[in-house]
Amino acid sequence: MEERRKNFVSYNRSTTDNNMSKARGRKKMKTVNSMIKTSAAAFLAIALTACSVSASTPSTSGNKTGTDSSYAYLLDTTDLKKPEVNTSNATGVLANVLKKGVLTIATSPDYPPVEFVDDEGKVWGSEMQLAKYVADCLGVDLDIETMDFSGTLVAVDTGKVDLAFSGYGWKKDRAESYELSVGYEGDPSSTESAKHTLITTAANADKYHSLNDFVGSHIMAQATSLQEMYVQDEILALDKNNTTNYEPVATLDQAVLGLASGKCDAVALDNSTAENYVKSSDGQFALTNVYFDLTPYGDYQGNIAAAKKGETSLIDAVNTIIQSAKDNGYYETWYKAAKEQAGVTE
Repeated sequence: MEERRKNFVSYNRSTTDNNMSKARGRKKMKTVNSMIKTSAAAFLAIALTACSVSASTPSTSGNKTGTDSSYAYLLDTTDLKKPEVNTSNATGVLANVLKKGVLTIATSPDYPPVEFVDDEGKVWGSEMQLAKYVADCLGVDLDIETMDFSGTLVAVDTGKVDLAFSGYGWKKDRAESYELSVGYEGDPSSTESAKHTLITTAANADKYHSLNDFVGSHIMAQATSLQEMYVQDEILALDKNNTTNYEPVATLDQAVLGLASGKCDAVALDNSTAENYVKSSDGQFALTNVYFDLTPYGDYQGNIAAAKKGETSLIDAVNTIIQSAKDNGYYETWYKAAKEQAGVTE
């Protein structure tokens, strides 16, 4: 989901490391066993917040901005450089945001370090800090609606939120249906995070040496994700006899739990997330080292924000602000700090 300009993608969400991270200084991601114990609570939290702002998140009453913002804990932008954003001719959603004094965004906080929830129920992540920076540059408060990943773009469509930040990658159908921002990368030098792969159980690791080997298996991926597109385009397309069972799921935790319980044979996700799940599985999972071919999708890189189609006034302002965060090295700094806080290792 990316921009109205050139667009990118590759490292992205798809994937969604649904571990709701554990405390700021955590050194490792949760183990699979720990994830199983807490998944029910996590699913309930997302289900409840899909209908309204999380009870654990601050109220936006008063429309406070900057260090007085409801989400001031995310980022203090007092000493950060801010671009000049011309809002004199603001229209549509942007005009409404400026009038009400609040920028409302949607996110699915299950993709550390981009967005996640800590033990206190607070939403964190590099994209959440970027959203705070956008709100501060516009001089408005920030309000965060947490929900299931599949509902984030629906919320944009219906006007429930003004903008969505949820680890999106650029996809043609997204570009056709939404106004997409310029792309931003937390670690532009990383090549591993730009890969997309599948994981399986350690017992079945020797079965898979190419994408063709997955034909006839049961594969899970997050619905509407990049991995879903890759599975459909590069595995299901090979299956002439329709023997492959592809099952989209709402969250990546569901897919990983499905793999752990034997309900599926493999899970498609980005390489960095795959490595972290395997490392935290106590030997239960294994990397297949089989990668999707991304060349048909172009040279796209980065994550993007999404606004409703036609809201060019809003996305132009957002692009100006995101470009400032990139040019000043802010987003890379936020991403690095969020990785440490979420305990994500690469």
